[in-house]
Amino acid sequence: MKSTLAPSRVSFLTLVGYVYLVALASLAHAAPLTSWTSSVGTGGSQLNTNSPVLVLTNGAQAIYAVSSTSYNLAVGDSIKLSGGVTFTGMNTTNTADQFRFGLYDSNGQTGTNGWLGYFASNAGPSGGDTSSRLWERVNPNAANFYQNGANQATMAAFVNASPSNTAFASGTYTFSLTYTRTASGMSIAWNLIGTDINYSLSRTFNDTTPQTFTFDRIGLATLGLGSSTQANFSDLDLTYTPVPEPAVASLLFAGLLVFALRRRRSPQAWQPPASPS
Repeated sequence: MKSTLAPSRVSFLTLVGYVYLVALASLAHAAPLTSWTSSVGTGGSQLNTNSPVLVLTNGAQAIYAVSSTSYNLAVGDSIKLSGGVTFTGMNTTNTADQFRFGLYDSNGQTGTNGWLGYFASNAGPSGGDTSSRLWERVNPNAANFYQNGANQATMAAFVNASPSNTAFASGTYTFSLTYTRTASGMSIAWNLIGTDINYSLSRTFNDTTPQTFTFDRIGLATLGLGSSTQANFSDLDLTYTPVPEPAVASLLFAGLLVFALRRRRSPQAWQPPASPS
């Protein structure tokens, strides 16, 4: 006689939990960054889109955007900068090439000096061209948002690129920088991944003494790139994912639980037993 196995059933509580997490994810608010201002250098083009272009000259080039909202992170909230960039014409000796991307708190400043927050960068001359560093802005400071000299920013974390410490070079990359407030401080995650070049780095760092939980500025910068270099950015977005208020979360979970219980108690269609063979 053939044995017939009843279809496996996922626990209704597991289902409720899954739907609950999906509902939380739906609270995320993603906004394209479409208004950029040149801070240092010769500026660029398409600064009124989320795909600005920088035609670079020797020295620093920096642009920034003001977020539509000043985000004050509560425990569990996160904010994420993401996008893509294509570099062409980079120096053959890459140790001078740097790309920096950060999320900041303007800290009540009207210009671009004195901001707080973090930025990620491939390491540059002092760290070689095969790695990435996370910098935290010093509080207080009187420097432009991308600078990392004395009394400007301190290195918080470091990671080597893979495979085998691959050098940063011309190519197309995706990148992201995410802050999540935790009960003990701030979790900062960043990555820079080649899409047409074999280059990948990512790391998460937990800061137990962050300088701020408020963010309202986004900054991009390049340093030391040759005059033939061009940076074409694409799909620059800022995504804020809040944790719902406890009362809202409780109501949402209760509603899903009642729905699941009703589905579980609903009569099942009768099926004849399997015929013996």
